[in-house]
Amino acid sequence: MGPLFAYSLVPVLSVALLLYFTAALRGLNARGLTLYCLATAVWSGALLLLCFPSVAWVGERFAAIGAFISATYLHAAYDVTRQRSYRLVKLAYAVAVVVTCIGIFVPHILHGPLAMRRGPLFWPAMVLAVAAAAVPLAHLARSYQHESPERRPLLRSLGIAGALAYVGSISNALLLSGGYALPFGMYLVLAALLVLVHVINAHQAPGDRRLLERSLVYSAMAAVLSAGFLFGVLTLLAGSGQPFLVEYRVGAFFLLALAALAFEPVRQGLQEWLGRRLLKGRASGSELAAALAAQEARADQAARLAELGQFASAVAHEVRNPLGVLAAHLKLLERRGGDPDSVAAMREQIERASHFVDELLRYGRPRPLELRRVDVPASLALSYSTARQGLGALAPEVAFDLPGSEALEVEADQAQLTQAFVILLENALLALREVSAPTLRVRCERGEKTLRVRVEDSGPGIPPELLPRLFQPFVTGRKREGPRPGTGLGLAIARGIIERHGGNIRAGRSEALGGACFELELPLTQPASLAAATS
Repeated sequence: MGPLFAYSLVPVLSVALLLYFTAALRGLNARGLTLYCLATAVWSGALLLLCFPSVAWVGERFAAIGAFISATYLHAAYDVTRQRSYRLVKLAYAVAVVVTCIGIFVPHILHGPLAMRRGPLFWPAMVLAVAAAAVPLAHLARSYQHESPERRPLLRSLGIAGALAYVGSISNALLLSGGYALPFGMYLVLAALLVLVHVINAHQAPGDRRLLERSLVYSAMAAVLSAGFLFGVLTLLAGSGQPFLVEYRVGAFFLLALAALAFEPVRQGLQEWLGRRLLKGRASGSELAAALAAQEARADQAARLAELGQFASAVAHEVRNPLGVLAAHLKLLERRGGDPDSVAAMREQIERASHFVDELLRYGRPRPLELRRVDVPASLALSYSTARQGLGALAPEVAFDLPGSEALEVEADQAQLTQAFVILLENALLALREVSAPTLRVRCERGEKTLRVRVEDSGPGIPPELLPRLFQPFVTGRKREGPRPGTGLGLAIARGIIERHGGNIRAGRSEALGGACFELELPLTQPASLAAATS
């Protein structure tokens, strides 16, 4: 094994360790990816040991640990495609354990000394490796057709990384066993790891991803400077007659630089852990990055709301005037004895369009808050009455359970808070129209600084595929045609009102009634800055 082969293993080992620590410390639902990077790091480390005669016997016995790369890659493919059954993954891990044990205890069956010769089971092992490579790649290709367009690039990147890694590792085994210690296969493995960066980034929180990227840039600069210093020292000592200084000074440069990058996530995690232990009450780097990402998201949302407000004003001007003219002509047509059914159908469509314009204006141009002390149970009772009156004949007779008469007050804009309650209660009443024993329950729970309001019903509940997008504008579970078509703006308006009060709203399934459950959390008092601004 020459220095060229050893130098090709150093970046593979370092990048694999970097991705392993990143996925292990920062990854979300990335267990398969974590194990895949770990298996690649251990396998490349075992090959690196072959380059040092004193420990080459360890590398010989653990070179077969590369069998775990196939098993962990299948595990990663199942994680990314969100499979439920992992039986095939467990079988792949069992096969990898068997192959690794053979390599540890009887390595001559697979390969000769320094893996430079082919043993009697070498070709069967190669056939098994090719078959193991085909299974996850075929699984990704099959799942690609059924995935959403947003997730397809993720599957494509994972497939390319797997194909490069398999070709590189199998080529490396064929070259070594043929007596050629050439690094071409390891370059393909390194390319596979670089492609895998995109997949691992997708399994990180945006704040963590940004923080790690910035940290790696600074670490790379420091590593290059320190490695350059070591390179200069070794160059000055090259005339001392010790040949290893001349031979390995370039390797020392890359080894120090890449090692510093590989352990950067560990250093960052240790720094945050020490900061939390030694500096109480101080935000860590991850927390600051998460706060920055949240602020940027809110700023982007505010910019889109401002743009939508201008759009809503234009729509109100361009649509409301023609609707008023149509309504006037409709009255004239009705007086002249027009067909009652046609008149009623046209009036319904005009009212529907007017309702949509009103909703669009409420969402795009929210009014400033007028803060005062609001009795929440009384406001809920008024909201229920308003919701029933608004629905008219569409409102079913339900068993309505209101909170008690206990005085529960919050500092809020009464009109806007009531509007948010009306939206939730209207949705609940419409969901209960076709339920045999409709029940609607509202509960209030006071905390130390917040008031929690829970609205539950016994209806059909929220479809699981709709739940992640429920509070986005123009998303609705009701049909566009019907007695009360949905505009998709009601819950978005309610969320905006609650968030402007400094609260939050969540949706889920009611454990008690089996239908939908909306939980609002409102602060009891508003910050002085918000109160001063509204006044």
